[in-house]
Amino acid sequence: MQDSLPLASVGVEAEERRESALLDHLAERAACGDRGAFEQIYLILVDDLYAYVRGQCRDDEVAEDLIANTFMKAWRSARRYRAETGHFRRWIFAIARNELRDHWRASRRLLPMVELDLALAAPDAAQGDGAVRDLVTRALATLTEDQRQVVVLRYFNEQSHEEIAVLLGKREGAVRQLLLRALRRMRKVMANAAP
Repeated sequence: MQDSLPLASVGVEAEERRESALLDHLAERAACGDRGAFEQIYLILVDDLYAYVRGQCRDDEVAEDLIANTFMKAWRSARRYRAETGHFRRWIFAIARNELRDHWRASRRLLPMVELDLALAAPDAAQGDGAVRDLVTRALATLTEDQRQVVVLRYFNEQSHEEIAVLLGKREGAVRQLLLRALRRMRKVMANAAP
């Protein structure tokens, strides 16, 4: 008896393949200067890119600027993308990640901090003196950039491991490993800081 994927999973994978093929086709046209094709790419990806960037910087205006820069750079370097690879989504998210890194460098922040909405995650903690918020913020600051991105995408943007893998251009197993190490590190930092 063969193991088979649930029908919903097969449908999602088929939809992802269709989207990848469409994005590659549009990217190929955009590389030839077709603005209409690039506008279609924009419409397909802008919401996902915005959610990703907004989740990292927690500032609407900054996120909008970074998304505008991401699409501008993608348009300017459209010829560099190798069509038929099926990785356009991954390619443009890499541009967005680089924009975020540049933003943090320009802001002279050593570690990008995420303004956490703990009121939603832990209502009792939000009513306290902010000690929990400070503790989580300090724990996040000890993580590598990749670990921090995975934690934010998983717990604050509510992305699945598979979605995070696609966004970051990593294998799902690598995402799970990053998340596990990040949570262990955060737990240790928080336990050491607890009274």
